[in-house]
Amino acid sequence: MSILSRIKRVTTGKLELFLSKSENPEVIFPQLILEMEDAVRAATDAEAKAMASVKHAEKAVEDTRATLQKMTTGAEAALQKNDENMAREAVEAQVSLEAELIRREAALQSARESLADAKASRKDTQKQLQDVRAKKDEILTRARVIKTQENVQQTISGPTTSTGSILDAVAAMEAKIEEREANLSVRQELTGGGSGSASLERRIDDMNRDQEIDRRMAALKEKINPKA
Repeated sequence: MSILSRIKRVTTGKLELFLSKSENPEVIFPQLILEMEDAVRAATDAEAKAMASVKHAEKAVEDTRATLQKMTTGAEAALQKNDENMAREAVEAQVSLEAELIRREAALQSARESLADAKASRKDTQKQLQDVRAKKDEILTRARVIKTQENVQQTISGPTTSTGSILDAVAAMEAKIEEREANLSVRQELTGGGSGSASLERRIDDMNRDQEIDRRMAALKEKINPKA
């Protein structure tokens, strides 16, 4: 269950009990705050994991770029020493690394977006907890006033109907909290589907890759030994 769903469940459920007066608000609010504190800890943990994922993705990109640069200079050095086989292997590795770099840069961007979402979720959850804490004493005081008024009215003239405005204030607080909850978002990373392709498509891809390697080898040879 996401942080958003957890807070929604806790807040709505507890406040419904509070408003229906089926449980003691003196008990409900401390329980509500404890559960929200758990949600804040979970959001903080999610942010820490997202940050670690970003660092891991950044290192993967840096390593791939460094290896790509090594293959690029290595291909040229091998050809200068007339080792065409090594030069071709280096060019093949270069082509593969370029594709890998694109994938890893995309993964890094996704990790950064996830971190931004996790950070926003943690901040929103903390803010909501602060709001509930700030409202605790006020709401409990109103609840006690309601109870006192109801007891007095029931004693004097039976069930009272004069506390609607107070209950409306409590309901307004619930609506405000639910509005804040609606702004929380924990996005799930979407991953692309599909694995593999038709045999013909793979052969065409291999052919195009070989042509690209041949083209680069020819360009490298021209760079090393330009025609007069």
